Amino acid sequence: MIGEIREMYGYAFMQHALLVGVFGGGLLAFLGVFIHLRRIVFLGAALPQISALGISIALFFSLAPFLGAVVGGVAGILLLSFSGRPGKLPSEGWVGIAYATGGSVAVVLLSLSPNPDAGALRLFTGDILGANRSHALWAIGVALGTGLLFRLCWSKFLVSGFDPVMSATLGLKVHVWNALLFLCLGFGLAAVMNTAGSMLAFGMLIGPPAAALMLFRSFPAVILTAVILGTSAAFLGLTASFWFDLPGGPAMATAALFPVLPARIWVAIRDWR
Repeated sequence: MIGEIREMYGYAFMQHALLVGVFGGGLLAFLGVFIHLRRIVFLGAALPQISALGISIALFFSLAPFLGAVVGGVAGILLLSFSGRPGKLPSEGWVGIAYATGGSVAVVLLSLSPNPDAGALRLFTGDILGANRSHALWAIGVALGTGLLFRLCWSKFLVSGFDPVMSATLGLKVHVWNALLFLCLGFGLAAVMNTAGSMLAFGMLIGPPAAALMLFRSFPAVILTAVILGTSAAFLGLTASFWFDLPGGPAMATAALFPVLPARIWVAIRDWR
């Protein structure tokens, strides 16, 4: 079996797909912990759609798709973070509008694009086996850059996320650190959305962190478990897609969401005891 796996990943396209899945998926699983803790999980459903809209706008104007994902996604995320004022439409309503608008307008723009891209619909369905060396390098670079930023500013990200009131007392500008978190999230989504599609991006952003938060109370253990589950899901899903001729993105997304049910069952057994 090990020989078959080594032969499978001897192909360059499998290596590129694995690197995108491991680094991009692991990064989104890591950032997903902060999304869960901020109780903005529904925003995680809208983020891939917003990024897809940014990519479709870039393609419409013959710009780099990655640039469109970053600029459009981050702009949409920042706008949503300031929505939902008292007496107005609640934030959940704005997120729902963003989700529906991002997906529908992206398809319309792709259909009207003066420079049609036959593979553009992979933004939604995913075609991670089409990843090339540049896609893999982007995913690695974004993951390492985000990891370095969090390593240097870990305490500030942690305090601003858990206790905004204390952060303000300590003189931290919470909105600045939230903006940096969303910026990292925009880059992470862009690295994955270019090849794997919105399904995998959402699966990695939600599944591994949810399972990790149910299994552990220690924050370092939660972070480590979420990243391990995300990277493992990328490998297992991609391997299964090759063996059973499955679409790569959905197979990896399924693997990312699978641990949630066993984790919930384990928590129920633990609490019952």
